[in-house]
Amino acid sequence: METLDSQLANYLASSRLLAEDSFSWGEMPLEMACYLNSEQPPVRYLSSVRAIVFRDDNVHILREKRNHFYLMPRGRREKNESPEETLRRELLEETGWSLKELSVREFMHFRHLGPKPTDYRYPYPGFIWLIYTAHADDYTPETIEFDEYVRRVEFHPTDKLQKLHIDKGELALLNAAIGLRRNSVKGAKLDYKGE
Repeated sequence: METLDSQLANYLASSRLLAEDSFSWGEMPLEMACYLNSEQPPVRYLSSVRAIVFRDDNVHILREKRNHFYLMPRGRREKNESPEETLRRELLEETGWSLKELSVREFMHFRHLGPKPTDYRYPYPGFIWLIYTAHADDYTPETIEFDEYVRRVEFHPTDKLQKLHIDKGELALLNAAIGLRRNSVKGAKLDYKGE
């Protein structure tokens, strides 16, 4: 197995591990780990951006045609696009929602367990999906570009998600985002009382 370079290894070492798993994407065996870190990862390892999107006490869920649920709308960065620009563009295209109050605290790291695939154009042996936490702002359904995978976009109460069979890594990231969100709300209330 090819080793990670020192910049990525140091970034991972400075992050808090939330969950780990291994799986195969088609013919590619991978390890996946979910982390907390308020510092953005080095951009050269970034292949995709995602978001956990809240609306009051509900979280945004996408339902695929195979009836699989996932939390995080996603998108690949286009050339010369910042991660935040990618996220805003992709969310409008996939869900029709614009975002406010974006923050970066989480990421997923993937590491290939096999040889580099032929014509592979993403970072190897490791790459990162940057995870934003955001709040839904305005809904403009005319911006949605429907594809063959997404069947429905909906908001669900955060305490009812266990029934939807969501990936354990995504649930670990959601639980961390809920905890961080609660702490920031408590901190804001404490600051207000102190004035």
